[in-house]
Amino acid sequence: QMCWFDDSLISLYFTIQIRITLRFSSPQALIPFLFLPFASALFPTSLTPHQFQNPISMRSDDGQWRCRVPVNKVAIVGGTHGNERIGVHLVTHFTENPELVTRPSFSTSVVLSNTAAVEAIGTGAGRRYVEEDLNRCFSNQRLNSEPCDAESVEMKRARELDMLLGPKHSEKPNSDFIFDLHSTTANTGVLLCYHQHDTFSAALCSFLQSRDPSVSLLLWPAGADLGLLPTVGRGGMTVEIGPMPHSTVNSTLLRRTMQLLQDSLDFIHQANTLQGLPPPPPQPPRVFSSAGSVDFPRDAEGRITGFIHPDLESKGELREGGALRDGDFVFQNLDGTPVPFDRATHVPSLSGQDSELYPVFVNEAAYYEQHKAFIVCNRVS
Repeated sequence: QMCWFDDSLISLYFTIQIRITLRFSSPQALIPFLFLPFASALFPTSLTPHQFQNPISMRSDDGQWRCRVPVNKVAIVGGTHGNERIGVHLVTHFTENPELVTRPSFSTSVVLSNTAAVEAIGTGAGRRYVEEDLNRCFSNQRLNSEPCDAESVEMKRARELDMLLGPKHSEKPNSDFIFDLHSTTANTGVLLCYHQHDTFSAALCSFLQSRDPSVSLLLWPAGADLGLLPTVGRGGMTVEIGPMPHSTVNSTLLRRTMQLLQDSLDFIHQANTLQGLPPPPPQPPRVFSSAGSVDFPRDAEGRITGFIHPDLESKGELREGGALRDGDFVFQNLDGTPVPFDRATHVPSLSGQDSELYPVFVNEAAYYEQHKAFIVCNRVS
């Protein structure tokens, strides 16, 4: 077992200047002392064998960042969904210009993930997937299963990527940190998603949001056995950027993604070397967690009868003042009638709760097949 601090304390971590002048025999010995003020909030958690057993974490020593476990190997992955072309083009660009992602203190590999979907001919350039969503194939359960001839193209590729970037069960995976590049049709802006226990990602994301307050942060769904590609490494994040129609690239958003990656790689290098980083941000980061999803209005036969209302479509996602309240229009029926949001009706599992809900992935094209018009989130810091 290992001790973790509750995700609600992540924000508290960024607001306190921790000054410790003790000598430790090993980096691991630092953790109990670092979080000694929060000892009553620590809890033991039994984790399945993947990257969070040996997390990369950050500490503030005299107001400075530092890696407990140096980041030696970084991977930048694109094309996990074949029609999200921003990652595909950046992988090609970085492969041809490796100096852009090279830093002295670590190596960087660049990987095109779902090659079959990238090459497939769909309604545009590439398809989201050929047989199933590659970004759901990396759970321990599936990677541990016996390979068989009937496996999907994506599952076979997941095993290859696990060996290339992981393995997920290894104490020494081939990647210390993975950036998985995506685009979305939703109005997310720059959205960074990571695991609640990945404290290095939390630190990096806090740094990036302090440089650009428009960056939004979203925790991956709770649970230890996630099927997301970055989980095969020791740590990592999903980079979502939108709005961008599938099979297309918006040059402005492309440049923003490139700058974000440059800032991220600089942060990792400076954290490795203890040189050049500013002190941790004085304010806690703005972080959200998924609370549920809302489906479109449907008739008795399951056909959609109403679509996203213009008021919701134009709303900036996960923004200050952007909470969704009962009575706000969320759908518009085919006859033009607006449909107001009602927590008890649209998200019954949250009925009776008074926490604010924020929409994200509104009208994401890939979620139509999953019966999701949008996701609702709680703000955790």
